[in-house]
Amino acid sequence: MKLTRLLLAASVFMTITHRAWGSDPQSNATLTVVLELADGSRVIGAPGIEMVPVQTSYAKMNVPLKQIRTITMGDDHETAAFAFQNGDALKGVIGLGPMQLDTVFGRVSVGIEHVRKLHILSTGGVLPAGEGPLAFGGVNWMPWRTLFEVQGDRLVSLPKVRPGFSYGHGSNGRGPGFMTNIGTADWKDYSVEFDFCMRGVDPALNPHGLPLDYRGGSIAFHVADAKESWNECGWSGYSLGFASDGTWSLECSYNQYCRVPNGYGNLQNDGQRKLAEGRGLALDPQNGNRIRIEVSGTRIQIWVDSNMIVDVRDEKMRDSIGGKTLDHGGVGMSGGHDCMIWIRNFSAKSL
Repeated sequence: MKLTRLLLAASVFMTITHRAWGSDPQSNATLTVVLELADGSRVIGAPGIEMVPVQTSYAKMNVPLKQIRTITMGDDHETAAFAFQNGDALKGVIGLGPMQLDTVFGRVSVGIEHVRKLHILSTGGVLPAGEGPLAFGGVNWMPWRTLFEVQGDRLVSLPKVRPGFSYGHGSNGRGPGFMTNIGTADWKDYSVEFDFCMRGVDPALNPHGLPLDYRGGSIAFHVADAKESWNECGWSGYSLGFASDGTWSLECSYNQYCRVPNGYGNLQNDGQRKLAEGRGLALDPQNGNRIRIEVSGTRIQIWVDSNMIVDVRDEKMRDSIGGKTLDHGGVGMSGGHDCMIWIRNFSAKSL
């Protein structure tokens, strides 16, 4: 199915400067390190270091941990690829000893030879947690259309219709979704980062006979308004949609809904824009993909697995269209049609 339908339904070398590494507007941010280990384990905790020593072919340096987004270790356990918070990249030989982390089960020491990848998460300015029955990742979520539950370190959709919702293509909507802080003015300039996985269709909730390996989904941000039913006027925000073939698209719309009492059809809105699109993403149905979205002013930047795919300015973001402006609002995730989804390691901070 076309990616637009899904949306509706649901190495650069680094220029090193003193200013880039010497100052940081989030200097008081709290750092969390996520270690992905070679045996498939994951360890999360507060780091015991502030700098990472690295030797490149042209310089030896100490890199502030707070400037790093990910470190991917090579097969020799010495060379590493760095992805930085501002989108820059660097390769070199890492000089780290065992990583000391304060975790929920005490202080642990992990030899770098056991590490496959490091994620550095920064919690900066505090954003409102919002309202909703599901507390996860520092915010509260509203479950839409299906049930959800926290399973270990994941927020997972369940193949069960939310009681009271009329589910289906001929009813008020389909596909799991969860939202936080719809229309909240304090969610304006912010960054969100998390793992997002489109798992496929569960036979326990497959009313329209989709192939079980069907996958699709979307991530919404600056959600100024939204309704659980696609037959109610309201959807106003940005949506990043994915299809299983690796294609993607970034769009926004105003007051979009199906103008019929029930079912999908007669789709209308007061305006919409396509801001970017592409192909070639390797979307992982088991482990998911690391997503990072930053909105600052009218600038939107998006990374998938440390690779920047979007860097655009939407100069119409502050325009009122249909009585809605898209310069604020929370976030949400949804599965295309009946695709089950989960998120992990969610963090959000103001910029």
